[in-house]
Amino acid sequence: MEYYRSKDLVIESIEPQDCKALSDGFAAQGWHKPQSQYEGYLHEQAQGLRQVLVARWQGEAAGYLTLRPQAKAGPFAGKGWPEIVDFNVLQKFQHKGIGTRLMACAEEEAAKVSRTVCLGVGLHNGYGPAQRMYIKRGYLFDGTGVWYQDKRLEEGAPCANDDELVLYLSKYLPKKEVRPICRQELTPGLFHHFDRFQPVEQAWRKEDGAWAIKDVCYTCRWPEERPQALCGLFDASLQEGGQVFGAFVDGRLKGFCVVAGRPTGSQRQYADVTHLYVSHDCRGMGLGSRLFQQAIGFGRALGAKKLYFSAHSAVGPMAFYTAMGCVEAQEYDPHHVRAEPCDCQLEYVL
Repeated sequence: MEYYRSKDLVIESIEPQDCKALSDGFAAQGWHKPQSQYEGYLHEQAQGLRQVLVARWQGEAAGYLTLRPQAKAGPFAGKGWPEIVDFNVLQKFQHKGIGTRLMACAEEEAAKVSRTVCLGVGLHNGYGPAQRMYIKRGYLFDGTGVWYQDKRLEEGAPCANDDELVLYLSKYLPKKEVRPICRQELTPGLFHHFDRFQPVEQAWRKEDGAWAIKDVCYTCRWPEERPQALCGLFDASLQEGGQVFGAFVDGRLKGFCVVAGRPTGSQRQYADVTHLYVSHDCRGMGLGSRLFQQAIGFGRALGAKKLYFSAHSAVGPMAFYTAMGCVEAQEYDPHHVRAEPCDCQLEYVL
């Protein structure tokens, strides 16, 4: 099963060949993780006892995460909440966003069966990066204190600061839905919970034929009348055979993507993605990737060969488009260039 795909990163279910690859990878950095451990995971996955998500960076096994249907021990046992267990990224692949994407995929899977996901984290400094990640992702301590060897540790009780000394955390999983938006939904109130906030400190600029990152400091905000204008733009696109996709979190619009119904370009090779935005408070939740996949599907249905994006040139948005596999457009759309001369004109081959 494939959970995620971008230009460099693919996250899929564990395969037999991953068992040796992961064991060898951790051995090379001095960790003892026998091949039999991953073979056991593979067997449990076949039985439905565990999902094993393996991250491959440019085709090489880079890390993994496992998800159990429910916690077997600790304060969450018996609650029926999916539990994230054994999460590692090889050191040479760290700081590439792989761990964040593995967590996002695991949470997506957990959300299919529960509104809560849980995990335990060790206390020694080897777990420092994981501790920071969990807090940043919104995990909360359960309040039962420290557990050792699957038992709650009473005040003053002896213990060792090893992998069995843990704190337990859980996270509420909002309901996420990506679907087409119909004309009847197009009212300014649809955008009431959408926050178009984009702080910019650096952006890409093309000078003398070469791209470079420049210090450019400003903040993007939409004026109060923007929702009304968007309703008009979306309605016009729908009437012309285009499609509007919305990403909803707990029923509130938190992202949207619009694909024009008429292919553009000198050979009608482009499906024009005129809008792709995610609310500031929901970035990092995978909504942008899911909207991008919807654009791919609709672009193919139109018979286009490529998607076209007039993309915000800030470093953050451009990192997203690059990760998705976009490159500089071979043919610039003059309408987009005139409207947003600082945008980066990109394409994605379907």
